[in-house]
Amino acid sequence: MGKIKLLHIQLLPILSGVQKMMLLLLNALDKDRYEIYVICKPDGPLVNRLKEEGYNYLPVKSLRRNLSLWDPVALIHIFLLCREYRFDIVHTHSSKTGFLGRIAARIAGVKRIIHTVHGFPFHSHQFIVARYLYLSLEILASFFCDYLVVVNHYERNWILRKKLVNPRKILTVYNGIEPKLSISPRKYSSKGMVSPVKSNPDLAGFFVFGTVARFTRAKNIVNLTKVAISVCRENPQIKFVFIGDGELWDRCYDLVTSAGMNRQILMPGWQNNIEYWLMNIDVFVLYSHWEGLSISILEAMSLGLPVIASDIKGNNELVDNQNGILVSVDDHIRFRRILSELPHRKGELENWSQNSLTKSRTIFDLTGFARRYEEIYNK
Repeated sequence: MGKIKLLHIQLLPILSGVQKMMLLLLNALDKDRYEIYVICKPDGPLVNRLKEEGYNYLPVKSLRRNLSLWDPVALIHIFLLCREYRFDIVHTHSSKTGFLGRIAARIAGVKRIIHTVHGFPFHSHQFIVARYLYLSLEILASFFCDYLVVVNHYERNWILRKKLVNPRKILTVYNGIEPKLSISPRKYSSKGMVSPVKSNPDLAGFFVFGTVARFTRAKNIVNLTKVAISVCRENPQIKFVFIGDGELWDRCYDLVTSAGMNRQILMPGWQNNIEYWLMNIDVFVLYSHWEGLSISILEAMSLGLPVIASDIKGNNELVDNQNGILVSVDDHIRFRRILSELPHRKGELENWSQNSLTKSRTIFDLTGFARRYEEIYNK
């Protein structure tokens, strides 16, 4: 009996949370059992990683992030690839490729189709017309797949309550993270970590907050930047590190520069060595408007970081008072006060560090995550 031909369909060739989750899953699968292919736009760090890992990469140049006249072309291209390679399983990610990929795969006769929702494309921050358009498209696409996987319980319960999808089709699978077994809980003083010792000389001796995020409206990055400027003005012993890029990077950089805070708020752009940066910060911060289940928070937890996050779906299934603090996404005053006070909460920080490690190694472990998807593939 030959290998199972498995296709994953992504949109962007970047290495943000959605792509990282897919790579973690692919690397955990039995290569003697699965022959793995990935579709996405050409040229980018994801493509390079796929080639390094030895996966079969299939470019679809017509894929576009926003609604486009190229979408029917992309659908036809994906359909033709499904017909040519005769995949046994197609697993789609993201809204655009989830819609096009599910329809193309079903028309091509693929036997098993799974779509993972990394946060639904409709939300309260959209105009109502756009919200109901995306909702309608998601309901339509659900008829073209066997299983709809969501990454948090909130969205599954919401769909069941609204009766939008056949209940047998919708499942929750938490994202998983590879445990860092060599990592121990962190020790703190008012000037940041005592153990481990920071290897970045620009951050040693400071209390450092850090985030890893795309500079987009979804991540509420402009408000986070404004809060960071205010906190740094009050306390010169506090620094921030913003890892990432995106359409709002220039705006945030201009805010930091205008405030004269370039020495206290570092914006090195996107980095490949995320673990190095996370090991040099004291507390992880994510102030998003909306999330699915944040890979960046999971990465921070796996390295023993306390987490301060916005109290939204997804985040509130990762963070509680055992490993950090949740704050209303609109309560900038409380958020600023919490950040200013944290350097003096040594005991809580150390408890939160321990509990972040424990949660990442139990509830969000990579083995259980991969096993759950294999069960879905084999249903």
